[in-house]
Amino acid sequence: MPRSAKASLLLFFFSLCAVALFVAHQIEQHAPTPAPHELFAAVNDQLAAFRASDYPNAYHRAAAGVQQKFTLSQFETMVRGNYGAITRAHRVEFGSVKVNGSSAVVQVFFFNASGGVRCFLYSLIAEGDAWKIEGVEEIGAYRSRVPLVGSHA
Repeated sequence: MPRSAKASLLLFFFSLCAVALFVAHQIEQHAPTPAPHELFAAVNDQLAAFRASDYPNAYHRAAAGVQQKFTLSQFETMVRGNYGAITRAHRVEFGSVKVNGSSAVVQVFFFNASGGVRCFLYSLIAEGDAWKIEGVEEIGAYRSRVPLVGSHA
C-alpha cells in the first residue's frame, strides 16, 4: 500500500474518532437533568430490596462497575457486614442532590428507632435509561438538636 494511502487511511480513522467524541459529548450535554425524585427512587428501590433480603434485586440496581468488582455473594456479604445500619433504618430522609451530566450525588440520612442519625453520600450513574448506585460513603453521624428538613421516605 502506498505511503499516501496509509496516511489518508490513518487521517480518516482519527477524524472518525474525533467526530464520535464530539457527538458523544453533545449527547451527554443535552441529556435532561433528572428530577430529584428519580434519584431518590433509585436509592429507595435498592433499600427496599435490602430490607426484603432480595440481594439479587439490590445487586441489579448497582452500577456495572460495582457488579464487575463484586460477585452477588461478595456484594451481599459486603452489605450485611458494612451497611447494616442502612438496611435496618427506621426512617430515611434525603438531603442535597448534585447532578453533573450522567452522574449524581445524593445525601441520605438514616434514622434508627432511638433517633440516632447516620449520613451517607450515594453516588449514582445513569446507565441506559436507569440510575444505578455506584457507591455509598458514610460522612459521619449527625448530632444536632435541630430537626432535619428534607424529603421523607
